[in-house]
Amino acid sequence: MIAYPPESADQIEVRYTIEHVEDIQTVNCSVEGRSFQVWLQLRKFSISSIKESGRYTTLFNETNNSKNMDTSLFIDLVHASIMKLEHIKCS
Repeated sequence: MIAYPPESADQIEVRYTIEHVEDIQTVNCSVEGRSFQVWLQLRKFSISSIKESGRYTTLFNETNNSKNMDTSLFIDLVHASIMKLEHIKCS
């Protein structure tokens, strides 16, 4: 569950899976629920990272950043929350 904006009382349910192929990790996410925020322009998105020196560095994904600013910030917050929840170190 992700609150966005962070001070919001409303929470958005996000389900995710994590895939690993060599040094690349991909987090696949889908937003669940029947009603969606107007600003949320993607219901499914993926975030890839590369492992370097024991830490993951997020790779740029134009699709995730081609929508509005709130959608991009939400995706960043989801990724940071998942990495923290899974105890994965990020750069």
